[in-house]
Amino acid sequence: MPMRPVIRISKNVFGPVMAAMLLLSAHGAMAQQGTAAQDVARLYALPPEGSIYVRVLNPERKNIQVQVGDGRTEQLSASAKLASDYRVQPGGGDFRVRVDGKPLKVEGRAPGSGFVTLVLKPGAAASAYPIIDQAQGGGGLKAELALYNLVQGCSAKLSLAAGAVVLPSVAEATRAVRAINPVQAVLVGQCGASTSAPLELPALKAGDRYSLFLIGGADAPVLKGQAARTEAYRAR
Repeated sequence: MPMRPVIRISKNVFGPVMAAMLLLSAHGAMAQQGTAAQDVARLYALPPEGSIYVRVLNPERKNIQVQVGDGRTEQLSASAKLASDYRVQPGGGDFRVRVDGKPLKVEGRAPGSGFVTLVLKPGAAASAYPIIDQAQGGGGLKAELALYNLVQGCSAKLSLAAGAVVLPSVAEATRAVRAINPVQAVLVGQCGASTSAPLELPALKAGDRYSLFLIGGADAPVLKGQAARTEAYRAR
C-alpha cells in the first residue's frame, strides 16, 4: 500500500497566520464598536448651544408653502394645518425661513434660544412677528394648553363650553399657557360678547403640548387647534 505524503504545518507559519486573523477580527470588532458608538452619540445628540426651535403660523385662509432651514416644505392655511412643526435653527435671528420661496422678514427681536412661533402677517411681502413660546411647568403629569390670540382688537378669553374659565385674558398678538389634567374637554374662545363655535380637544396624554389659535374677527372669532410637534434633531 503506497505511503501518503505527510503534510506538516510549521509553527513558524501557523503563528503569524493566526495572529493576522486575530488582528483582523479585532479590527472588525473595533470598527463595529466605533459605528455603534457613533450611532449612540447621534441618538443622544443635543442641538448646538444657542440653538432655537422655530415654527411658522399662518392665520389666513390663503395656502402658503413654508420651509424652515433645510427642512421639508409644509403647506399652511387657516382651513387646514395652521402651524409648521418646530425645527432646530441657529439662535440670535440667524435662522432661515422661506415663504412661497421668498426669505421671511421677522419684525421684532427673536429670542436667542428656546421655542418661538413666527406669525405671518397678511400682505404680499413675506413678513412675520415672533411670539415666545415659554413652557408652563406641569411636572410631566399634565398636558400643556396654549392659546394664541390672533384677532385684531380682541382681549381673548378661553372657557369650557360648560362655562368655567380656563384662560381669563389674553392680549392681542400674545400667547397664554396653562397646565391641565390630560382629559377631553370642549372649549370656546371669546372676544367680548362674541363666542366661537365649540372645539373638542383630542384625548391628550401627560406631557402633550396642544396649541389653540383664535383667528377671524372680533365679532366672529374662530377657535382652531393643533398638536405642537417638534422635529427630532439629527446630528450631522
